Amino acid sequence: MLGSSLVLGMFPPLLMFLLTRKKRRSSFYREASRKALNFHLTIFPFFLIRYLLPTEYGSFIYVVLAVELLFILNAMIRIALNKSYTYPFTIPYIKPEKI
Repeated sequence: MLGSSLVLGMFPPLLMFLLTRKKRRSSFYREASRKALNFHLTIFPFFLIRYLLPTEYGSFIYVVLAVELLFILNAMIRIALNKSYTYPFTIPYIKPEKI
């Protein structure tokens, strides 16, 4: 899911979150998709801001993409190593479920 979200944006985490939100046995996937979706929803306004900036600030989008790439790669590596991970500077739009 995280690898495909590098190319497709917030749609893979959104789809995964919608598919796993009612199932109790897939809590890991639900939490992973919730964290990724919150991260993508936090980054999305920066892409919108790019269209309001003058053309001299065209490299701004590349800085945002580089930061996004680093955070997602870090999450992918930490998941592969079975370690906990968080996305820094993420606004929690979707709160975790209370069990």
